[in-house]
Amino acid sequence: MNQASTSATVSHRFRPGLPVRLAILGSAFFAEKIFLNEFVDFERAQTAHGLGAILRVAQHWGFRFLVALAAAIALFAYVRGWRQMRGAAAEVQAAPMRGGWLLAHFVLVVVLAPLSYLLYRYTPTELSVAGVVVLWSVVGVAAALTAVMALAPLPLWLDAARALGVMWWYAAIAALLGTSLMQSAQSLWTPSAMLTFDLVRRLLTPILPTLSADPATLVLGTKIFAVQIADVCSGLEGVGLILAFSGAWLFYFRSEYIFPRALLLVPAGIVSIFFLNVLRIAALILIGDRGFPDVAIYGFHSQAGWVAFIAVACGLVLLSRRSAWLNRTAAHSGVSPAMHNPTAAYLMPLLAILAAGTVARAISSGFEFFYPLRLIAGLWMLVRYRRKLSILDWRWSWRGPAVGALVFLAWIIGAHFLLPESAMPEKLGTVPAAVRGFWIVSRIAGSVLIVPIAEELAYRGYLMRRLAASDFESVPFHSVRWPALAVTAIVFGLAHGALWLPGIAAGLAYGLLLVRRGRIGEAVAAHATTNALIAASVLGWNQWQLW
Repeated sequence: MNQASTSATVSHRFRPGLPVRLAILGSAFFAEKIFLNEFVDFERAQTAHGLGAILRVAQHWGFRFLVALAAAIALFAYVRGWRQMRGAAAEVQAAPMRGGWLLAHFVLVVVLAPLSYLLYRYTPTELSVAGVVVLWSVVGVAAALTAVMALAPLPLWLDAARALGVMWWYAAIAALLGTSLMQSAQSLWTPSAMLTFDLVRRLLTPILPTLSADPATLVLGTKIFAVQIADVCSGLEGVGLILAFSGAWLFYFRSEYIFPRALLLVPAGIVSIFFLNVLRIAALILIGDRGFPDVAIYGFHSQAGWVAFIAVACGLVLLSRRSAWLNRTAAHSGVSPAMHNPTAAYLMPLLAILAAGTVARAISSGFEFFYPLRLIAGLWMLVRYRRKLSILDWRWSWRGPAVGALVFLAWIIGAHFLLPESAMPEKLGTVPAAVRGFWIVSRIAGSVLIVPIAEELAYRGYLMRRLAASDFESVPFHSVRWPALAVTAIVFGLAHGALWLPGIAAGLAYGLLLVRRGRIGEAVAAHATTNALIAASVLGWNQWQLW
């Protein structure tokens, strides 16, 4: 092969399709919004008047409208408009990525940082506010345009937009209605809270004869423990989550379900999550009244809602996919399609760890003493899917630990700037030495042996290849291109909360190692090395903020 053909091949490798470029664009905008939020004084924004107050409201609802519009247009394009966009999509994929525009974009984002800082801090007059807003808007639009033009020439994007035709109007109407419903839904909080209050009172009265109930303040309790059912405890947040989940699930697997009867899953999920919220509050009062207020307040209160959501979501999925009355695949074969789901082996270990963590926090009192549940759940799933996972290449060389050590250094530097230092939690330090030792051993085993395998399977084994093709198991690790690698790294980083920036760097390092070597064992070894060094820092140098 001559040099020209080699160059052409390399150039072609870095030309992702339209969906991937849009995913990159959306991920970049999301990360940059988080970055710019660090410079905005939101406390002062809440007390702003005049033009400042108008700006705050415009930011609040404008952002929600833009997100809803992007989601709506993506949905409509996927369902109805992809065929008419094929020509424009092919032209976009053929276009090379342009580094010059990307550099200009980053420069403009940097300029937006001081402008965001000035918005509410140093704009004492209406004129100064207007000046900063105008300048911010000009620079912001320019930053957005340069990002778009870095991925493909502007005329190609305009051709793709024109190919959607009237779908833009439908998407805009849907986004406007959705944004308006967010505001109007808040008016339902008070009556929902009152209904929840009444149901909890009726449920607990036979169990707690001394229960006191104040309808004026929505306070329920005993002489020992009491709670107030605030608007946010009304159950509407869980209803919204289930509504979004069930709608997305039915849409994604619409070919499997029998409509319109499958739509019954939506009200079934809503009713289930609402009454589980009633049970959650009743259990909260019972736990507090039995002499465990710390467990009720610090563990159960914050986590039981997520436990209820996970239970309802999993229940809807499992029952509906096994029902021949609801599911076409089950009706034809008599066997649940979930039994043949190739993604389960890659995702279930991590999902089991996350679910166990939610339960562990729910039954804890300010400190997660039941962390070993995560270890057991993750190990159980790895053993369950061991035959399926045995086809992967688990070998590793010195490169894995070397990359893991470099990631550890980046992690420590990032944590130094992003996390305040902290010593061993007081509650862990006061328990007997045997209990403390058992917890520490479980924490090390989980973070060094189980979590690296579970996260690498989910992020690099599944997500990174799924972005390349729907039949992800047929995609060799060597063939994964950098857009899928970058998007996976961003998702991996965001999952690590305050350490999202070093998390993205870690995701890039592990993913690049896996792509270069083609063996998932290399990424697992790197990940395990990083976590082992973090554990050594926690125990050897008292850096408990890392855990």
